[in-house]
Amino acid sequence: MVQLTKVLILASGLAATAFSLERARIGSPINIKISSLPSPSKPTLQHSALSFLSATSPISQNAHVVASLEPEHQKGGFMSLIWNESTKLSIYLAIWYCGNIYYNIFNKKACNALGKSAHGGSNLHWALSAVQLLVGVLLVFPMWLTGLRKAPELTADNWKELAPVGLFASLSHAFSVLSMSAGAVSFGQIVKAGEPVFAAATNAVLLKDIDHPMVYAALLPIIGGVGIASLKELSFTWTALIAASAANQAAALKNVVSKGVMKKPWAKALGGQNTYAVVTILALLFTLPFVAFFDVKDMADVYQQVQNAGTGMDVLKYSVLSGLAFYMYNEASFLALERLSPVTHSVANTLKRVIIIVASCIVFKTPMSKEGMLGSGVAVAGTLLYSLAKGQYSKGKGGGH
Repeated sequence: MVQLTKVLILASGLAATAFSLERARIGSPINIKISSLPSPSKPTLQHSALSFLSATSPISQNAHVVASLEPEHQKGGFMSLIWNESTKLSIYLAIWYCGNIYYNIFNKKACNALGKSAHGGSNLHWALSAVQLLVGVLLVFPMWLTGLRKAPELTADNWKELAPVGLFASLSHAFSVLSMSAGAVSFGQIVKAGEPVFAAATNAVLLKDIDHPMVYAALLPIIGGVGIASLKELSFTWTALIAASAANQAAALKNVVSKGVMKKPWAKALGGQNTYAVVTILALLFTLPFVAFFDVKDMADVYQQVQNAGTGMDVLKYSVLSGLAFYMYNEASFLALERLSPVTHSVANTLKRVIIIVASCIVFKTPMSKEGMLGSGVAVAGTLLYSLAKGQYSKGKGGGH
């Protein structure tokens, strides 16, 4: 427990570091006050320092311009001091990191409580993923109904356009749950570090979006790292490898179908919170048919198995807690993305994966071979290099961040 606390402190520290770097990049906001006053007979220091504004803005010469470098949070009292644009980003990053850590822990505990089938497969992973999504839906619906959060205004056509995003979101989540149930969390995270490889290939094939050669070169350490970790990883299973790879591919397809939709005015008007809520609702609806097809027939047997093992309360507790953590960390990630450059967000996501690997090894006492540690390090480092290369060389295509 002490070690996990240290990991959480490290996670918060990395989140704060990411925030500090981003804050240095964007700088503090400058507040400009304009008041219509008679022009003074003698030029003041303020007029001299800001006279350049008259050549670039339609401000009347009789206007008095005062620039204040005082941060906004110093002007709104105590609440503004603890809840402003600067502190919001820190809080969102902390929730994103810690929520993701606890989601992986609670999700694995729920999978363990559900047990294995007679032939060694995971039990009810589609149902577990549906319950996790349902918890998020039940969390946001009361906020819409009570007005705590503005409900989205979408037409039937809008829902249809978002449907493919929800479909691939459901597949990405379900395959991730299967991967974590079939093998160690740490190994699943190592494979999921290979997501940029699937994203680059999918973008090239479906969108004809060809990146700079250096961007593709940065993928080689990812592929090599996952390969090294898979060869000698003590917790290796083919099911975990294939499921994590399927989750990566589903996530890549989700990003492809999102690109066209999310640029539309009605989608932008949703905001990060409602966008994720709507996608979660769609993901739940798409998961239910898979539950009916794959899991319903086994529910009675699994229920009896869980009762015999005495893990019924663990199944309920960790299913709900994992669903709560899943929704909160994803929404925080959306909110952080609105305030971070894509490259900074990718780097923060890479660092987060390192923390999850370390935390899961501590909590579940998962042994890692030397090759597994080397492979995970190389793969995660490759993901970081890919994020930096993508940000650097996309500038040449007009996509600089």
